[in-house]
Amino acid sequence: MPQMNGLEAARHLTQRHPDALILMVTTDPSKKLELEARTSGNQGALWEVRNGVLLKAVETVMDGGTYFSETAAA
Repeated sequence: MPQMNGLEAARHLTQRHPDALILMVTTDPSKKLELEARTSGNQGALWEVRNGVLLKAVETVMDGGTYFSETAAA
């Protein structure tokens, strides 16, 4: 994104629309990014979009839960 990254966008969005549900899809499986995603206002972050994982994540967030991939690297 030319003006800000996804974490910054999540911060701005949740400031303006606190009820917004944000599920981040990324290629970075690090614990550091997961922590940043959690503190940026995201309800979820995942890096594996296969075998129904995306659907499960969306359903979890829509039901009021959070979804962070269990396979985050240290």
